[in-house]
Amino acid sequence: MPRLIIIGLIVFLSNLVIAQISIGISISGIGYHPKKEKYENADLYQWKLDRKGQFVAFSSVSFFLSYKFNNYIGVKLMQTIVTHDCAGHFAGITHLGIDLHDDIINWKNPQHQFSMTFGPLWYYRRNWKSDPNYIHDVDYLIISKNSIWESKFVWYGGQIEYSYLPENSNTAVTLNFLPAIPYLYTFGVGAKFLP
Repeated sequence: MPRLIIIGLIVFLSNLVIAQISIGISISGIGYHPKKEKYENADLYQWKLDRKGQFVAFSSVSFFLSYKFNNYIGVKLMQTIVTHDCAGHFAGITHLGIDLHDDIINWKNPQHQFSMTFGPLWYYRRNWKSDPNYIHDVDYLIISKNSIWESKFVWYGGQIEYSYLPENSNTAVTLNFLPAIPYLYTFGVGAKFLP
């Protein structure tokens, strides 16, 4: 009898844990630099969409792993791989945050869901020094000792997600917004899977 109770408890808890996890993927390709003046390095942007380089194109894919403790709060890990940033270099973003859900503001629509994460964010990219006209912003990025990478770590990173979950489905369509204030805002489209 105790074995049956233990097996039942394990099955119950494993289903509970699996139900709280979601896995997502998002593709991004449009970014916006919020500064009004012309950027010092805008001439290096290979895929700029306007003369000043405020709107830029890039190619990236983001992977998300979320765990909901309840309807209000959870944790989310995001890993973004930027295969081609606006200057044609490899970059990445790693973010781990507290995930706040829309039930906090009493939004209870199972098909339309919002969440917002807050937590540390680490941005890194291949050093742009290979471009002879590159002007390094010492207030923004730190160059690694081997001069191959540039990076920025901030404690106050975040990410906003809207999900549309069709009825009787475990796959949601997502819109993702990453406000890398004050340098760049990025937008992505993806899918979230709820096992």
